Amino acid sequence: MRVVLASLLLAPALIAACQPTSNDASAAQDGPVLSYTDAFIMAPLGGRDVTMGGIEISVTGGDVMLSGVTSEIATTVETHSMSMDNGTMRMRPVEGWQIEDGETLVLERGSDHLMFFGVEEGLAAGDTANVTFYFDVEGREEPLMLEAEADVLALGE
Repeated sequence: MRVVLASLLLAPALIAACQPTSNDASAAQDGPVLSYTDAFIMAPLGGRDVTMGGIEISVTGGDVMLSGVTSEIATTVETHSMSMDNGTMRMRPVEGWQIEDGETLVLERGSDHLMFFGVEEGLAAGDTANVTFYFDVEGREEPLMLEAEADVLALGE
């Protein structure tokens, strides 16, 4: 009798253990899944309110288009490309970048990057800041969002 009773009490727990968990991103969401590493913002130099930042963003499960960026520490965040032209660095804003399924977008110093304008006073190395990325996905009305926590780095880090 005890064995039967124990089996009846354990059965629901065993069945529940075999079900997908709610924090399984692929089970909880259809379409692209985004992840990031190495998010950073450079501490502004000499009281300036402009700085740059970077991040690595990967996507699985579909293609996305990075279409916008915002942050609590700046009035405006732009996506920029950088190229060298006869020894002169040329930066220009771009609308964003397409990230194909399985690919990683790398934004870094000396290449494609983020520009932060109207940076709040007092932002210093060692701080962290939230940055929100917006992605257009074909067939989806609302943008897909990725919240990243960026480390604020000193010059040379």
